[in-house]
Amino acid sequence: MFGYVRIRKEELRIREYYTYNRKYCGLCQMLGKKYGFIYRMILSYDVVFLMLVLENFDADCCNLSFRCPMNPLKKIDTEVSEKIAEYSAFINYYLAILKLEDDVLDENKLFKKMALKKLRRNSYYKCMVKEYGKEVDALYGMINNVNKLEKENASFDVLSNSFGNFFAEIFKVFFRLYKQDSVEIMNDKMYDMCFNLGKWIYIMDAYDDYIEDIKCGQFNLLRKMMEEDDSPEKLRVHKKIATINRILLLKMKHAFNQITWNKNGEIIGNVISYGCISTYSRILHRRYPKIEAEFIKINEKNN
Repeated sequence: MFGYVRIRKEELRIREYYTYNRKYCGLCQMLGKKYGFIYRMILSYDVVFLMLVLENFDADCCNLSFRCPMNPLKKIDTEVSEKIAEYSAFINYYLAILKLEDDVLDENKLFKKMALKKLRRNSYYKCMVKEYGKEVDALYGMINNVNKLEKENASFDVLSNSFGNFFAEIFKVFFRLYKQDSVEIMNDKMYDMCFNLGKWIYIMDAYDDYIEDIKCGQFNLLRKMMEEDDSPEKLRVHKKIATINRILLLKMKHAFNQITWNKNGEIIGNVISYGCISTYSRILHRRYPKIEAEFIKINEKNN
């Protein structure tokens, strides 16, 4: 995944922020322990979110204590579910491979080919692929469908919906693997939250990378919309993206409020209510400062 699903620190209580950091450290430890020290660097915030959500439905957590390899003087004490951390670490590693496969197809760079080859050869990864079997094949089929639709220049909705389904399936696979008696937990509301978050990630990634993708001649979800917009600075498209952002966040919040959260609810709610808004604002500020200034003028005028 792309690292867009983050907390907003300022809106979290100290205890919750401490918990989030320790969960991050616990997943980092699992990734390094299972796949190798260097692979700690590929840890994604999006997968930390996956772990937090799954832990809400599993009371089987154990204490974990270790020293940070980057700062041996720092002792980490946290609580994680081993099977959830192991699954999340696999998903993190697997998604890094999928991203590299996509990059190799787009760019055909030698160093990315070499990196992809090295990741695929990891003995623990190969072991987990065999263990998860058809579930991994199903995920691979879904992401391949997204890639196929990109090559066919499918519509905005078809593409974003396809990635949304893929993202929600990552959560659903865990229940099929480890909690077959609780698959119904992935009900409509849970699926809606994950599906809309997946759509949001896909759209934000396209929004963030649009300028670079166009320069490099690579596929981008927003290309057709941008080309059809003859307004100054493509203002109509930017307004549409802002509206889509608000709609998806409202849908996520609605679904979130319908779910019973016994664990990590405050942190997950922070991501959806504040973190996603901060991510969108950060992309707007960094990539489209003129549009940001125009939006500020419009808001001031309306107020």
